[in-house]
Amino acid sequence: MKRRNFLQGMAVLGGGLLLSRTPAMAATGDKPQQQSGIQIGDVLANSALVWGRSDRPARMWVEWDTEEHFAKPVKVRGPWALSPSDFTSRVELKDLPAGRRIYVRVGYTDASNNELSEWVTGSFMTAPLAVGPVRFLWSGDTAGQGYGINPEFGGMKIYRTMAEQKPDFFVHSGDTIYADGPIAEQMEVEDGKIWKNIVTPEVSKVAETLNEFRGRYRYNLMDENVRLFNSQVAQIWQWDDHEVVNNYSASKDLSQDARYSVKSPTLLQARATRAFFDYAPIRRSGPEGSDQVYRSLPFGPLLDRFVLDMRSYRGPNSDNLQTEPSAETAILGSTQVDWLLDELKASTATWKAVFCDMPLGLQVADGDVRWEAVANGDHGPAKGRELEIARLLKGIKDAGIKNVVWFTADVHYTAAHYYDPAKASFTDFAPFWEFVSGPLNSGSFGPGKPDDTFGLQVVYEKSPATQNMSPYAGLQFFGQVDIDEQSRAMTVTLKDLNNDTLYTKVLQPA
Repeated sequence: MKRRNFLQGMAVLGGGLLLSRTPAMAATGDKPQQQSGIQIGDVLANSALVWGRSDRPARMWVEWDTEEHFAKPVKVRGPWALSPSDFTSRVELKDLPAGRRIYVRVGYTDASNNELSEWVTGSFMTAPLAVGPVRFLWSGDTAGQGYGINPEFGGMKIYRTMAEQKPDFFVHSGDTIYADGPIAEQMEVEDGKIWKNIVTPEVSKVAETLNEFRGRYRYNLMDENVRLFNSQVAQIWQWDDHEVVNNYSASKDLSQDARYSVKSPTLLQARATRAFFDYAPIRRSGPEGSDQVYRSLPFGPLLDRFVLDMRSYRGPNSDNLQTEPSAETAILGSTQVDWLLDELKASTATWKAVFCDMPLGLQVADGDVRWEAVANGDHGPAKGRELEIARLLKGIKDAGIKNVVWFTADVHYTAAHYYDPAKASFTDFAPFWEFVSGPLNSGSFGPGKPDDTFGLQVVYEKSPATQNMSPYAGLQFFGQVDIDEQSRAMTVTLKDLNNDTLYTKVLQPA
């Protein structure tokens, strides 16, 4: 990387804060630095996870208060930030008041001299116990197709746009990084424009080592828009394929991919998983030592949140035309399907928001003969992975579960889908809505082709005129959901980079 370009980028993005030193460069006689900011995740009514990162071995400290000026802060001692975790650390705040804005500040004391860093501050909303208005955002796909931090564009500025909407929380619906997408200093895009990136060694090639996977997360946190957003909005993360490698499944073959010296997708997945859990503001919800990402997170009387994992339990990508269910046809896995049905049945909230990392009825190919998502383009009775989704949708109908709405990303355009059993090949389910958003800062693609098995009806979509358009085209999207405390109606709004409203749907509770 050219030093001059790097320093110019840092000047634009406030480089004195971002990259003043690395752990290897840190002097022993000064204060720890926090170049990556803080993150808040998986917030409940009385608890929240706070994440931070030091630049050296240091003890994490978190203080919280219900007042911005920290008149009576509660001080919590966190763990040591050490090299095995890339100097990341997290602490779970407990006994928080419900339905309040909580102000936090994070600091680190140097393991060598006990010097305390400068505080990094932020705030977030805890889940309510009483009925009140709810606002959340969702989207996916950060720094894909080589579109990284472009200082001339203003960085990943959709994050600042989202922060300005003051949501209660945000759901990142997967592809939190693009481990398989090298980022170059510049590339020519539509209309002869030049897209210029800040580049670090870790993002200049495909990620193979643990440090390179971690470097992808460090890179995103270099962006001041991202750090600002992270300090003001609680998040819920899920993962998809690009956290590891494109279209990752058990059938992934890298033997002919010259970019990779590591040919084992399983080894890449192991390193990618470690990096994700080092950097994601996520609470471990499964058994001790597990990598479980699917989880339920209640958010008061109006909303329960169900976060799915379509990546970890799937069978190999195939022609997806099997007529009998088996391990080969899994997309969620039977354990996760049973869990979701049980959680939905137990929910007493008005709305059940299901966050899914891929759309249910769009055709997403993996090469010429395999399928990446649920649909298989057959349009007939459920086959392959559709068998598992058919069981899930039938289970929701048979249990009489109402007000289930699906939210997803992955396909790099925005859309509103209505699944209508009257127009489906498989009809034993209740109609429902699925809303699609993204990308946040990646190439724009689409639209995808609908599959008729579950009666997908495209009510609205916006996609690029040509594939892989840059963020210059303005086709970066997020979704906003508002639930009214009086009527309990859910209003879903699809928005673009500039916060312009593209489509609105008001859903009335059953």
